[in-house]
Amino acid sequence: MILDEIIEELKFAVKGKKLINTCVGITYTASLLNDGSLGIAHTIPDGSNSLAGELLGMNLEDVISLLKNNSIERGVLLSILNAVSEITNPQEGDPLDLLEGGKLCVFGYAPRIDTTKFSSIIVYDFLSTQERNQGKVVIKPFSTFRGEVCDSAVIFGSALVNGSIDSIVKSISTNNLVLEGISSVFAPKTLKNYGFNMIGKIVAIDKLKAFRIVCEGGDPSKLATYTRKIYAKLD
Repeated sequence: MILDEIIEELKFAVKGKKLINTCVGITYTASLLNDGSLGIAHTIPDGSNSLAGELLGMNLEDVISLLKNNSIERGVLLSILNAVSEITNPQEGDPLDLLEGGKLCVFGYAPRIDTTKFSSIIVYDFLSTQERNQGKVVIKPFSTFRGEVCDSAVIFGSALVNGSIDSIVKSISTNNLVLEGISSVFAPKTLKNYGFNMIGKIVAIDKLKAFRIVCEGGDPSKLATYTRKIYAKLD
């Protein structure tokens, strides 16, 4: 599985580090490490955290091997992996701005996409329960996904949280494959092996403020004030 391989790739990055605080908010999950780093991922309310009440002070090597059983646990796991997986020499901005033309396929929770740069867009929405059209954008429930051929495909990191990323990657054919969003993790070796050629991340500018916004139930627009978008090409 992709997530297992990401964990294996990043094991070296968690050695000697400990979790000093974690918070499962209504929209996001955030984790602070003893080296001052912060990671954020989506909260998807499915399941519960089997290590609740025991996480603080645990060695991260133990934590990442145990938190994979449901979406709540994977949200904590991915927030930790985000904290330790820094992009070397990142570019400022959003990798979506580099894509244009042809057919775009998108997988996420009600993702917002610039529709002017593509001839057609199909969105497989994890939230939708029925198909609908918005101009040249076709929005389908993810439950209907059986495979697509696209010029470009964008998979939001929430697919790592809800456990759907493997089925998506196996069933699409595309020239450009991008992992995007706040739950994405920079694990270049693994991602390249699965055909990704770009990754976009959202990282905190003010880590403590961002952490408090997550814990206090802040919405994406509030969090955006204290974060920035970066990306890297996986050449």
